[in-house]
Amino acid sequence: MDVQKTLQLLDGTLKEMGVERDLFICGGAALILLRVSSRATMDVDVLSPQIDRTLSSAAEKVGKELGLQSNWLNNGPSDLLKYLGEGWEDRCSLSFDGLALKVFSLSRLDLIRTKFWAACDRMDDIPDILALRPSDEELTDAESWVLQCDASEVWPKIVRACRREIARRMKQGVDDE
Repeated sequence: MDVQKTLQLLDGTLKEMGVERDLFICGGAALILLRVSSRATMDVDVLSPQIDRTLSSAAEKVGKELGLQSNWLNNGPSDLLKYLGEGWEDRCSLSFDGLALKVFSLSRLDLIRTKFWAACDRMDDIPDILALRPSDEELTDAESWVLQCDASEVWPKIVRACRREIARRMKQGVDDE
């Protein structure tokens, strides 16, 4: 999906409907809008607000026009809001500014943190971390943050293994993009 084109169409649709929306996003679409990554994505992960009927209707119209999956605009990662901490919205940056739609992407550090967490579950997210080119300090921060997100007995072992894999790929310059 062409994220920019899709959001432009959504913006136009919302404008026609006479409504405005601010969306806070994460994931691949955020990385694309911030020009961190050029990888393909199939969706836009909205952290906030919850997608209401009006926004859902507009997204459905755009999705049909572009041949996208019905859930191309979704609240899938909204559970992250429990972990991002106070002030996360203030750390976001405006990444799309339309007539009726403004899209804000998570901050660099929050993207590193959330992508690190995702990579602990599926290594497919490591290229996104590498595209952000995190410093060792940022990775240490992200590792500490991720360790607090799960209380299972094996979680620290998983997190450490993920950090080692990220370090290995950074050292080799492997970004798999």
